[in-house]
Amino acid sequence: MSLDINALRQMIAQDTTAIAQLKQLLIEERQLLEQRKQDGLQEIIEQKSITVEHLNNSAKLRHQILTTLGLPTNAAGWDTFLQRNTATLPLRDDWKNLVSEFEECQKMNDVNGKMLARSQQTLNHLLNLLRGKVAAPSLYTAQGTQTQHTSSYTVAKA
Repeated sequence: MSLDINALRQMIAQDTTAIAQLKQLLIEERQLLEQRKQDGLQEIIEQKSITVEHLNNSAKLRHQILTTLGLPTNAAGWDTFLQRNTATLPLRDDWKNLVSEFEECQKMNDVNGKMLARSQQTLNHLLNLLRGKVAAPSLYTAQGTQTQHTSSYTVAKA
């Protein structure tokens, strides 16, 4: 199988650009989440989807190349592929940087996801308070099964 080194170099460069864009979007998303601003989140989500789709397409192409060569279809397999040929060896450092940046994006996304989940939990709690519902404590029966006793309280009476 003949590989175009320039095409590989271009793919890694495009992925590096996409990762940088994703990183910036994650920073902007975190800022909006910290400020509890909903305006702009939908646009960021759409841009993230486009960027991730590009990265997925590149991953599929790498998967095809590695499958054709009989190498493991993971990051280590790609690293092995780059080490095999003197022409692709210079791309290895760029690949390692790309993987490192991607892992950082994953961590940032996890933090944003936790912030979003916490905001949703807080909002649900506040809505339940406004509705007059209090979260029921979880209790255990003599058999060890979990039960919840629900009760309702009103915030104000007419």
